[in-house]
Amino acid sequence: MPSPQPSSQPAHAASFNSRTVWPVVIVGLLLAAAVGLVVVALRPAVPASATASGGGASGASRPLGSIDEILNAANSLQRVRKYPEAQALLKQATVEHPEEQRLYFEYAQVLVASQQLEPAYQAYVKALATGQRTAQLELAAGTVASMLNRLPLAEEHLAAAQQADKSDFKAPLFLAQVQLKQDKLEDAKKNLLLAALLKPDSATPWGTLAEIALRENKISIALQHIAKARELEPHVILWRVMHARALKRENKPEQALIELIGLSLSERLEPGVLQTMAECFGMLKRPVDAAKMYSEASDANPGKGDVALQAATWWERAERSDVAVKYAQRAVDAGEQGAAETLARVKK
Repeated sequence: MPSPQPSSQPAHAASFNSRTVWPVVIVGLLLAAAVGLVVVALRPAVPASATASGGGASGASRPLGSIDEILNAANSLQRVRKYPEAQALLKQATVEHPEEQRLYFEYAQVLVASQQLEPAYQAYVKALATGQRTAQLELAAGTVASMLNRLPLAEEHLAAAQQADKSDFKAPLFLAQVQLKQDKLEDAKKNLLLAALLKPDSATPWGTLAEIALRENKISIALQHIAKARELEPHVILWRVMHARALKRENKPEQALIELIGLSLSERLEPGVLQTMAECFGMLKRPVDAAKMYSEASDANPGKGDVALQAATWWERAERSDVAVKYAQRAVDAGEQGAAETLARVKK
């Protein structure tokens, strides 16, 4: 159910729909954690003692030290952020040693660090095919598949990771994320509760459960889950914004604003903060306050075309087309989509 909007708001006043965008924000939080997981935390996924050659006969004919030398050289290059050189080294190494699982794994990590997700996924698939299918490798492959929006493949990998290591909270957490993106809400809820059980100090399962409750318009349940997330991570802005959204959905815009009004200007540029505050001002029939808020943010960050466009939109709604022109022009200069139409309209 969409977040309530004031009936007087014109269609062009809302640049995005809360119900559509907020699940993406939550998923984005998980994906950010996933990138760090793939690049850093998965380093032990293929232990040095696993095999030199993925079990092939050729492994006995060459010393493991040569592989170790390649990996050490690649790691040294990565430490000084020479990713293209590390990538070239590892790519050639996989050609020379096509059955060495650790090379594919390290190659995939370098590719992820360079945001080359498609070849990274293929490298993880090769790693899975040339040695032990560890939970960590399945998790890495599933995470990157999710980032590529290949959701059935991601679900398959993550389910395998969960089966391979039932003690690790990350697999059910990321599996729930993929299921949420596919609107498999009941499956996602089960995995989030499992993740919360396995990792009691993690706020993300509770925050994501709150997002699902908001989708289902179960506001009281959402508030309970958000309270748990905020208890675990009191300084995370996302949970404050979700609390404000839930209060707004309860038709309590004043209380929602109290949650956010004290944030700094930089914190207000976190995903969803300005939008949620503006919606509350709209519900209270205070478009000027919303316009001033967006103007302040735009003046501090003139290159952010989306913020400038919102400032123009809210000034237009406040019937101050003279001010709206300034911000619409700024949005046009920043190349923001839809800004030219807004500028033409407010100039009339």
